[in-house]
Amino acid sequence: MLGVSRQHVVNLCDRGQLSYTKSGTHRRIRRCDLLKLVRPQLTREQEKSLWLHRALLGRLMLDPQSVLQIGRANIAQWQAKHRSDGMVAWYLDQWEHVIDSGVNSVISVLTENDEKSIELRQNTPFAGVLSEEECRRVLWSFRDYWNQEHAAA
Repeated sequence: MLGVSRQHVVNLCDRGQLSYTKSGTHRRIRRCDLLKLVRPQLTREQEKSLWLHRALLGRLMLDPQSVLQIGRANIAQWQAKHRSDGMVAWYLDQWEHVIDSGVNSVISVLTENDEKSIELRQNTPFAGVLSEEECRRVLWSFRDYWNQEHAAA
């Protein structure tokens, strides 16, 4: 599953990076612990951004052209403002490419947990799609979820 050698897995266990139990001389690793290693936990801010973008999906499904147009308009406005900032320009170019690739590409970036999607969500061009009240309600729900999930930690 990890695509690494047995010795590498043993080293991960010995360093405490991978939980296991011992059965005789064998290490037993739970699937959920392995998946945590493969798919690291999102930070609070990354998770919050994911929740807001999931809320945006409903609008995208109901009226894709309007949502994509808001994204394009924001990108154009920000490109004019931040032409000399190379990093901002890079994110805007990336988003422009995603939007031009169509709704399915946008959906992937809004919901996936790969490094690029996480990074792009932190620099979203979809400001203004959700109302302030909708954003507030999503953030309240997120706060309750986060507090419940991390209460035991």
